[in-house]
Amino acid sequence: MTGAKPIHRKRLAWVRSVDEPELLERFLVSAATTLVGIRIYLALTGYPQIGGHGLHIAHLLWGGVLMLVSLVLILGFVGRDLRLVVAIVAGAGWGAFFDELGKFITSDVNYFYRPAMSLIYASFVALFVAFRFITGEAASTPRSALVQCLELVQTGALRGLRPTERERATALLAGADADDPLVPALRTALARTAVLPEPRHPVANHIREWLVRQDDRVWWSRWFVPLVVVVAVAIGGLAVADVVSEITNDPNYRLGSPAVSWSDGLKSAAAGVGGFLVLLGALVLARDRLRGWKLMRAGLLVFLLLVQPLSFYTEQVIALVGLAVYLLLYGTVGTAIALDETKIGQRVAVR
Repeated sequence: MTGAKPIHRKRLAWVRSVDEPELLERFLVSAATTLVGIRIYLALTGYPQIGGHGLHIAHLLWGGVLMLVSLVLILGFVGRDLRLVVAIVAGAGWGAFFDELGKFITSDVNYFYRPAMSLIYASFVALFVAFRFITGEAASTPRSALVQCLELVQTGALRGLRPTERERATALLAGADADDPLVPALRTALARTAVLPEPRHPVANHIREWLVRQDDRVWWSRWFVPLVVVVAVAIGGLAVADVVSEITNDPNYRLGSPAVSWSDGLKSAAAGVGGFLVLLGALVLARDRLRGWKLMRAGLLVFLLLVQPLSFYTEQVIALVGLAVYLLLYGTVGTAIALDETKIGQRVAVR
């Protein structure tokens, strides 16, 4: 009796999920949204406590419950659609849990411990960088292509496949080892899998189309690029001025012998580097758009990764506003880079 030879591996085989980037992104966005939402809710309601008579049911416990629910779901059931829900539930649980960090790194269980928000923000930045590294470009192997195709076929068995999913599964199958006995079986399964229509959301589609039209009008207007440059340079300049003001207004500051803490020094250096890169990018933009945008993005990244954690240490509410502005600018500059790279690629293709 003949059959496929078993594959013996001396170590665990790690294969990325077909939905890995979206799952990690949903987790991180859900965690950040939950944490910020809790902070805003508590501030607006005067920090109420659930319990009484000596009891206080901290929201850390609710976070633990949500993470437990997500574990039970992911361990007890199968399906890609379920994992997308689990990513949101687990992220919300982690956000509620991690918001209580100040209580568990202080001897007096202080939720309002001043550096807590800086540490929380730095932790989210570290998670973001780690997720970007995990979801970065990786060489696809015949084995990983086969496993990811099998994941999509499993979805087809549960609810059918949408056209885009079926196309993706077919492309993955083409990259698998043709001699593997699972390949013809999966090809047959794909051919017999029910094809579902793409989900239609008329209102959402109209809104999306309107946003695309407005986006095109804004991007190609004459005032947009100068506005982005002016705002970015102004933000960079204000960040540097804020650091200088913070140091000079320190009651311990004396001319000739400034009492500058390590955080003041690091924030000053980071703001200086970020502001210099943004300003340099604005100057370079006139003769080399792509390089100028990339320099500005690097400067904004310095503000996001180094200046903002220290800003949360001193001014939490203002730091949240600054974070929103930096993220908006960073996304805008990133889009500008993508558009310019597309233009360059089209010019090369024409040549």
